[in-house]
Amino acid sequence: MTNDDLLAALPRKVLTVDQAERDLRAWVRLLRERGVTWAKIGKALGVSRQAAWGRFATDVRRR
Repeated sequence: MTNDDLLAALPRKVLTVDQAERDLRAWVRLLRERGVTWAKIGKALGVSRQAAWGRFATDVRRR
């Protein structure tokens, strides 16, 4: 790919990343609503429970 091709593809990549982040946050909210622990969510994401909580707790509390 040329530099121009790569630059032209960037907006599509951003949309893909944004959608994936929205989906991830929605799934974590659903898991928490179902009573799944932060420890299990963190393990599934490959991070500590504290890291999972730090990233997603605000989204869960907003609902």
